[in-house]
Amino acid sequence: MKKYFKQMKQLGKIGVLFLIAILFLTSSSSCSKKEFKNIWNDKFDFIYNIPPIVFHYYHGILSGSYPSKKETIEIHFEDVCKYLGHICLCGAGGYKISEIAINSLNNTDSSLERGGFVFITSKENTVSDVVAYILGCTRRESTERNQYFVDTTIQAPKREYHYYIGYPPERKAVHIIYRKHLLIGNQLMDSLWKIELAYEDNPHNVNQSEIEIYQNALYNMIKDVLFDKKKEAFEVEQIKYEDFLLMVEKFKK
Repeated sequence: MKKYFKQMKQLGKIGVLFLIAILFLTSSSSCSKKEFKNIWNDKFDFIYNIPPIVFHYYHGILSGSYPSKKETIEIHFEDVCKYLGHICLCGAGGYKISEIAINSLNNTDSSLERGGFVFITSKENTVSDVVAYILGCTRRESTERNQYFVDTTIQAPKREYHYYIGYPPERKAVHIIYRKHLLIGNQLMDSLWKIELAYEDNPHNVNQSEIEIYQNALYNMIKDVLFDKKKEAFEVEQIKYEDFLLMVEKFKK
């Protein structure tokens, strides 16, 4: 009998230790999730109100990544921020251009296929990289497999960028112009660019007042772009798919 009670006592200790371990892991997991969710400054909480861009994605189905009967993937603006490592105007511009393209190319209730686009930009920069990331346009040495081209022959005024996006499955294409200078003007853009370059060279070269000017300007521009408060900065037009193919053919010669 004593041996029995001794065994029960030992089992009780093990049970308590097991329960403590479970509580610890649960607590750690919840803390990690909370920290992961709030990785950005609280002033940027508005990004969680930006509607996601929804794609059909056959690779998610083929790989078994999606739950049963699910065939779409949502790309949120926060996904772009994590991709870049920070919240910035380039991310906002790329997200808005992608959103405009999807809305212009899709006239049905079904979602377009992520990775099914071909993309031509007038300038290789972060905005273009974000568009390519969202649309799933991969870069390949093979011109036949490449989906992301840079056409340096496109002439445009300062801070005016051109994006041509084609969707081969439906033989549709769109041309989007991003006049970034219309957000606040080239002069103020130049002053912000000087602050950024100075900070990159040496953070000590930039005083706190300059940092505040830079951060406030970017914060307001990001909101203006994402919430369509500067619609004049974007122009969109449908183009003939045959004309888009001619542009792509230039890179295959």
